[in-house]
Order: sequence, then C-alpha cells, then structure tokens
Amino acid sequence: MPSYNSEVKYYRINANNTAIATDNNGTGTSSPTEEITAPVLGGTYVSGASGAVITGAATISGQDFNDLAENQYLYFIDSSNNGAYVLMGQIQTIDSATQVTLYDNSLATPSSSPADSLVGSYFLITNTESLYMRVACSTIGAAPNYTFIPDFSKWRTSSDVVNGVNNTSITKLERVSNVGIPVSSASPVENIPFTIQTMNVFSSGGGPLSGVGGSATFWPNIGLLPEYIWIRITPSVTNNILSSKTMYRFTTVETFEGLEVTINTLASYLSNKGYNIAQTSGSTQ
Repeated sequence: MPSYNSEVKYYRINANNTAIATDNNGTGTSSPTEEITAPVLGGTYVSGASGAVITGAATISGQDFNDLAENQYLYFIDSSNNGAYVLMGQIQTIDSATQVTLYDNSLATPSSSPADSLVGSYFLITNTESLYMRVACSTIGAAPNYTFIPDFSKWRTSSDVVNGVNNTSITKLERVSNVGIPVSSASPVENIPFTIQTMNVFSSGGGPLSGVGGSATFWPNIGLLPEYIWIRITPSVTNNILSSKTMYRFTTVETFEGLEVTINTLASYLSNKGYNIAQTSGSTQ
C-alpha cells in the first residue's frame, strides 16, 4: 500500500466546523475556526517569574513576544527535563517585544542561564470535550483522476469504525503532567486511548447502501473526490472525562498509508478501510 505525506490539523468542535466536517469534500462553504495550534516560540526567558510581568529576549532568528497572542497560555521548555513543556500562566497583555503580563503570578520559574525558550499556545480542550482532526488528501504520486485518502483501517486497533481505539504508532494522546499539577512532569507519561470516527458524508454515485455490503458507490465525478477527511476524536477514559488542570500532548505522524480512490468507489471498500459510511444516504446525513 502506498504512503503519502499529509497536512494534519486539529480543531475544536463547533457548528461551523461540523458543517465543514460533514461536507463531501471536507471543505464546506466557510473556513474552519478555533484551530488547536502547535506552540509558538516567543523568545527566551530573562526574568520575572516571581510575579505576573515576564521579560524575555528575542531569539537569533527573531522570534519574540510579538509572535504570541493575548489569552494564549505561556509555557517554558524545560531544558533540564528532556524539553518538557511547563505551564507558567495565561497571557493577559503583550506589553512589548520583550515583556508580557500574565493574569496571575507565574506558576513556575524557568532557567535564565542557560535561558529556557518561552512558547505560547491556546488551551487544547476542556476535560469533557471531543475534537476534530482534519487530514489532507493528496494527488501527488497518484494515478490520473485518482487521489490519496487515509487508510483508517491502520489507524485503529480494531475494525470498529465508531468505537475502535487509536493505533499509537500513528496518532496518540498522552498525559504528560501529574493529575491536577500542570507544572509537573509525569514519569512515565500515560497513554490515553481515544476513538476515531470519520465525519465526511460522501456524495452518492448510485446503488443501494444496504448497510456496508450493498452496491452503493461514492463520487460520481472527479470534482467530488475529497480534499480533506475529518475525524472526530473522543478520549476513552472514565465517562470520557480527562483530568482537569492537567497537561496532555497530542501527536500524529504526517506520512502514513493511503488509499488511491477515484470515481464510483464502492462504499463497502471504504467501510473495510475504516470509514464510517453507515450514516450516508444519497449525499446527505
């Protein structure tokens, strides 16, 4: 099975993003919102961790506090602890390129010699929240009139397209701090299983769906081949609740096995490859 490189992004679940996620192409009619982004480098620590005003210095490549944003969370990368991310607090104001003010006094003190890097990131999810992952499709290396989409049968540890949990060699969620102590480092980190459910509602190419074994096909013309596949991720922990005030880390590889698909692809084939097509009837959900 061929592999392909893909862009993977994460988003909070809201009405706008759900409309896009359940679109055939995964593009919808608007842009997705509330992206969960990777931390942004904002320079290095100088002083101020005893209070709310933090001073820093720009890096050689020019990153400074102007690259951060108000209401992001400020972390330092602990060079003495294998590069662990340690929470300092939430940014109230960006005062200058070398100064930010937190809402409260800093929760932790980074090193100024050698200087630890400072990064900003928005809060990931609340402790009861699922999230969306958007995976880009690709025509690079595919045959004419074909596109690569993810083979989700490799992303789970079972064939259950709704309740199957993740294969950690592809994507994983880990608890990286002690429960209730975000400024600590868990040793060892804890793997948090999660379910993976595809969201796209593909355009019908004809034939009865009849469960997952009928003759139904999808994508009657080339223009309907998907650009993005959206999946809903739900942590498989007690009552689907993550611990509050606790640091988690989400990682996904961006090169993985893909399926070459074209017009009139069988629904049964997609189901066997991990797609939740049972909700699809015609082109609506």
